[in-house]
Amino acid sequence: MRKWISMCCLVIALLAVGSIKADAAEAPVLALGADLTEDQKAIVFSEMGITAEQAASYQTVYITNDMEHQYLDEALGASVVGTRSLSSVLLIPQESGSGLSVETHNISYCTISMYRNALLTAGVADAKVIVAAPSSISGTAALIGAVKAYEAYSGEPVTDEALEVATDELVLTGDLMDELNNLDPDQVSDMIAYLKQEIAERGLDDPEELENLVRQVAVEMEISLTDQQVSNIVDLLLKLGNLDIDANQLISQAKELYSRLESMGIELDGEKVGNFITRFVSSIWDLIQSFLSE
Repeated sequence: MRKWISMCCLVIALLAVGSIKADAAEAPVLALGADLTEDQKAIVFSEMGITAEQAASYQTVYITNDMEHQYLDEALGASVVGTRSLSSVLLIPQESGSGLSVETHNISYCTISMYRNALLTAGVADAKVIVAAPSSISGTAALIGAVKAYEAYSGEPVTDEALEVATDELVLTGDLMDELNNLDPDQVSDMIAYLKQEIAERGLDDPEELENLVRQVAVEMEISLTDQQVSNIVDLLLKLGNLDIDANQLISQAKELYSRLESMGIELDGEKVGNFITRFVSSIWDLIQSFLSE
């Protein structure tokens, strides 16, 4: 009886966040850099763990250098974006509720956490994303490929505003990692992820409140920020707030974030930060563990 009650509670809780659906995963989608040579494609496919025959069976979209300039010039500058589109993405849809996972190959600048944060901002969910290049490159343009691949499989366009804000987030996170090079790169991504959860949950849109939040979280995570860095983060949060991000999409990320911050000695309980998502995921996880241990 006790197990049955526990299972009912779990099902009710998961239904409350829309995590149980019968949708089956669909076929993978490739987003290839339009300037790849045939030899470079072979390298990319090998890095992705697929054959050319498999690739030929997937829906494929091509990412041109013009597209990269369209979305990246303002954030990075035309000279940084360059003249060739090489980074490529394999998006493998997962069943509803599976969350978003990312792996990278030959990407020298963008970290997995950076991609995940930015893709969640753009609305990408329930997918495995493999980013690969024929040789070591920064990988910033792969964000465009991942979003376009997601559009192709879902049939739902990602707004230019969402993609531009996701790009801004990717670039700002990278800049902060460069400037705060004494920190673990994931620490910076965790800070941005946590701030996103806060504004998604609480609907904060007052610059002064956001500045106070950024400074508080930085202190908790032992990250020393300059006034300019705080201002840059606040500007990003204001843009994120306008996107009306669905807090439920951040749940899987919140569980991982919770574990990492706990390991750093940061207590994310209700009295300290009042974060619903963290408390919710923690309680569901505890329920699952208690059920499985019986």
